Amino acid sequence: MSEWAPLAYRVAKAECHSYVFCDLDNFHELKRIMQSAGWWVTRTPFICTKPNSGRVPHPEHGPRRQWEMILYAIKGKKKTLGIYPDVITTFADPNTTHGAQKPVALYSDLLKRSCRPGDRVLDSFAGSGTIFPAAHAAKVMAVGLEQNQQYFGICLTRLQGLTDVDPAAQGKNLMAELQNLKE
Repeated sequence: MSEWAPLAYRVAKAECHSYVFCDLDNFHELKRIMQSAGWWVTRTPFICTKPNSGRVPHPEHGPRRQWEMILYAIKGKKKTLGIYPDVITTFADPNTTHGAQKPVALYSDLLKRSCRPGDRVLDSFAGSGTIFPAAHAAKVMAVGLEQNQQYFGICLTRLQGLTDVDPAAQGKNLMAELQNLKE
């Protein structure tokens, strides 16, 4: 994250929001890293509760964890599009075999806070591709990066499931955008 935070700050628009999922044990360190990179970070995280799911880090001792933390950071003076609670309750989507899969409803909630139709978002840890159906519904252009081939395949499957989306064309557009970033 100490390499990612300054890079994310550099490639982000002059005014934007960043939502970063993190663990309780790492929140304050991640907050320090993000602030060092130039982000303004809220004092407390958002909490996402998922009543119908959760993981059990220690099955022999419990409990089942049904919440996640989200670090919220701002670059520039980007205003939110509305005042919403810092506790977000969503229900888990059917599992796509990704251990940290996020609900589409959660991403939709975050997008409504920060994005208007036609805006662009980057999910640099795309995982199972949750950003794609959420962005598609919000009419937001999403770019997702995923290095794990299995999860990249899940992302493509999700893209193919969206109406009026041509994943091959999007892949070509993404490659052109990445080339422009290099130049």
